[in-house]
Amino acid sequence: MDLDLGPGVVEFNAPLPTTDFEMTPTASEETEGSPIHKGGDGVDLKPKSGCLDCFKLEWSLLKFKSFFFFFGGAIGSVFPYFSVYYKQIGLSPNQIGIISGLRPIIGFFSGPLWGSLADRFRVRRIMLFVSALGWLAFITSIGFVPTAKISDAQCPYVNDILGKTDNATNISTKPNTDVSREDFNDLHRLRVDVTAEESLMESRGWIYDSTDLYRVYITIMILVVLGELVQSPCGALADSGCIETLGNKDMHKYGHQRAWGSLGLGIMSVVVGGIISTMRQDKTICGVDVVFSNYHVAFFFFAGCMFCCTVTTFFFKFQKQQDDHNCSKPKPNPFKVFRMFLTIHYGSWLLCMFFTGICNGVIWGFLFWHLENIGATQLVLGLANGVCLFSEMCMFLLVFRILEKTGCLVFMALGLLGYTVRFIVFAVIDNPWLVLPFEILQGFTFAGIWSVFTKYLCANVPSEYLGTLQGFLHGVYWGLGSGTGHMIGGISVETLGARVTFWIFAGASFFNLALFLIVQKCTTKPNVFGNYEELDDKKT
Repeated sequence: MDLDLGPGVVEFNAPLPTTDFEMTPTASEETEGSPIHKGGDGVDLKPKSGCLDCFKLEWSLLKFKSFFFFFGGAIGSVFPYFSVYYKQIGLSPNQIGIISGLRPIIGFFSGPLWGSLADRFRVRRIMLFVSALGWLAFITSIGFVPTAKISDAQCPYVNDILGKTDNATNISTKPNTDVSREDFNDLHRLRVDVTAEESLMESRGWIYDSTDLYRVYITIMILVVLGELVQSPCGALADSGCIETLGNKDMHKYGHQRAWGSLGLGIMSVVVGGIISTMRQDKTICGVDVVFSNYHVAFFFFAGCMFCCTVTTFFFKFQKQQDDHNCSKPKPNPFKVFRMFLTIHYGSWLLCMFFTGICNGVIWGFLFWHLENIGATQLVLGLANGVCLFSEMCMFLLVFRILEKTGCLVFMALGLLGYTVRFIVFAVIDNPWLVLPFEILQGFTFAGIWSVFTKYLCANVPSEYLGTLQGFLHGVYWGLGSGTGHMIGGISVETLGARVTFWIFAGASFFNLALFLIVQKCTTKPNVFGNYEELDDKKT
């Protein structure tokens, strides 16, 4: 079917898989006198079948389902437990915020760069394999950095905080450590909202030799920096391959592929969380009972899933790039995508993406931290993550059908409002089990919002720029946004506490919602790319 979608709307020329869906003009479209009148939200798709098509066996799409499943499984195996793992090995909230924030911020610069180069030189497939291999090598290595030596040198300081006598732990009154009392007080400031012992559990650096602990911190930071330089374009390139294969006609199936990532992430997070919860040991250090968990199992699961994910990259084919190369078509100019976001209309979408990335950075970095502090076990953390991922999977399956009824703008408002509700809940609960029913909102705040970003923006660029666009979106959302959220969260949690931090972001989320809606209502969508070649060929 040859359709003139109008200027600024992409129709992909890549081979399309067989489908039971058809594009049917609505009554309003017929009155426009054109085959399809897209309006602001893209082509109106009328599915003949339900979301269970996610489980239909379509060989052309099987590689995408497999990639997202194993990639999501790898992330679910270890990423939910990074903050508590770092805490267990002695890193402070500020150090955790720096490490967790540094990785995505590097990705903000390297992801768009690699995506642009992959488009410019048409090497998406090679770059996808190399980046997946980088995930496997560097993330796995973090879990096996030798931990610092346990030391009793700072026990006198701990005794003073707990109000214990030195005889209680048989420790000398003169600590054999290079950490001064002032430095110790800075690292372990007592909070008024928790007991002294609970306050010590929020930063366990006093357990370890300070010099050896610094070595662990630097080693992990080096692995994070080197790893992110290699692995940053992986998700963006996989997305671009999936979107290019589907094209506008089957764009609704994008959520069906991404749902497998949520399924893998949910399954592995629950499985790994359950296993880790059975491998807890209690140790008494400086008279304080400290719980240690074996997080090595998480990195073993990660390595297995990521290996399978790397294998699936061999089956990716970026046919459009190959066809353009065979036809000696001029290489795309990635700067056109960057200029697109200099407009107020598209810039507001980018700013909203940046802020939602910040919110996710705070949640992913410190929600589990907070829940563990109020008594959550690894089983509760795994269940919470499982609820999140189940809601994501359902939303990925249904979101494009919902968008037909609501439009992108209304759905974005609902998703942004969900952040406000979630942060308020995080701030007020005292029982960690109460977080479970509200984690259903993750479907709106992540899966729904990300799908809207993808649908709205990818429909307005030529397909040869998809690598650049996806690299840019991933860089802003997962990179700069998430990294900034981790860093702001680390500083705020250490200074103000988790509850106050969540209250602050509840207010900021509502302000972001209002600002986004105002800008969208006051601006119109500009025609950045014009009647580019793919559409001109259809106008005969």
